[in-house]
Amino acid sequence: MKNYEKIAVTPCAGIGQVFGAITREAAYKLVEELYPENTVLVCLPALATGVQEDIDFINDYPVLVLNGCKDRCATKAVLDKGGKIDFEVYLPDVLREEKLSLAGEKRSRLGERSRKAIDALADRAAKIIKENVRVSEKAV
Repeated sequence: MKNYEKIAVTPCAGIGQVFGAITREAAYKLVEELYPENTVLVCLPALATGVQEDIDFINDYPVLVLNGCKDRCATKAVLDKGGKIDFEVYLPDVLREEKLSLAGEKRSRLGERSRKAIDALADRAAKIIKENVRVSEKAV
């Protein structure tokens, strides 16, 4: 495909849950390390409160949401602000498919299980980015 210059990566907030911390860390890995030239990071609380920059991101670029649980708050916030979901990676699916468990993990201190989940989620999302953006020379 390779139709897009950038993708707006939108992780869930997951307030009080380890899922939100995992989706945010995966998003940081995508935006800061793997594809800094080809992604923008949507801040979910900023989007929900109407910060124009984040609204512009979901209107100007295709949206990749990283949802952490069945509430799918990232999807709901994007749709609520008039955006559309182009791609989704759903953490429970990744955990199930990769046979990963988060038992005993805490959002305040991510352990080895969370790190594996972050990497698996980021890898799944990276495939979507790689297939759909014209990756710049600087990107991995």
